[in-house]
Parts: sequence; C-alpha cells; structure tokens
Amino acid sequence: MNPPRRSIRAPLSEMAILQREINELFERLSLFDRDEPAAGQWCPSLDVYECRGALQVVIEVPGLAPDALRVSVKDGALLIVGERRERRPASAETAFLCMERPQGRFTRRIPLDMAVDIAKAEARLAGGLLTISVPRVKDRRGRESVIPVHRERDE
Repeated sequence: MNPPRRSIRAPLSEMAILQREINELFERLSLFDRDEPAAGQWCPSLDVYECRGALQVVIEVPGLAPDALRVSVKDGALLIVGERRERRPASAETAFLCMERPQGRFTRRIPLDMAVDIAKAEARLAGGLLTISVPRVKDRRGRESVIPVHRERDE
C-alpha cells in the first residue's frame, strides 16, 4: 500500500507576490471612491474609457443645467461636482406620493494616472449626458531625459 501523496504548494515567494498584487488591485479600486453617498448626496453613473488618444468620461446627469455642474482637476484627479435642487410642489395642496429621482449634491473623483493635457480638455452636456474629453500628452512614453555627467578634478 502506497502512502497518500500531498499536493505540491507554490513556494512562499510566489504566494507573497500574489498577495502583493491583490493588495495593489484593491488600492487602485479604492481610488474610484464608489462608497455610498452621504445623506443628501447621490452618485450618478459614469463610464471612463480611452479613445483616439484621449481619456473620455461620460456621466449621467439628466435634468441638470451646465451652471449646476463644475468640472476641475485637483491633486491628480478629475473632479465632477454637481447639484440637483430639491423639487417643490407647484401648490401647497400638492403632495408627493413617491420620490425616486435623487436630489442634492454629488461629487465624482477619477484619478488621472496618465499624462494628460488639461488645457485642451473639453466638457459637453447633451441629452442628459456630460461628456468630458481630456487629450493625452503625446510622445511622453519612452522619452529619454539625459543627465550630463561632469568630471570633477582630482586633488
């Protein structure tokens, strides 16, 4: 009778590498700040993708006017802030029976982990969608910066 064989485990170093990669993944996911909004806030859905050398952000903001939105860049992130005002009944005799459309302030933060040209960024609001286009800086990857080496005189 042969003794049962044990399965071969990955070496500890491979497990440590896997653990580090999982931790890095969770850190990157936490940057998207998708926590539950605070009281009086809401969180509109958005898509982020890259197309034709530009970062594209599309965010659903139906019913908001351009003056109710602010798009800025701060601390290496694209910030989109807006507010949907509270809806009041037309008359004192009107009462809401159901209110499902969110209201109040929202803030969405998208980390910019690539070189972008903020001066050429554009934001358009049409059909309830805010579309932000931020071009990438061209020819940044692989550019070599040479640091000259100077010889000091021997004393």
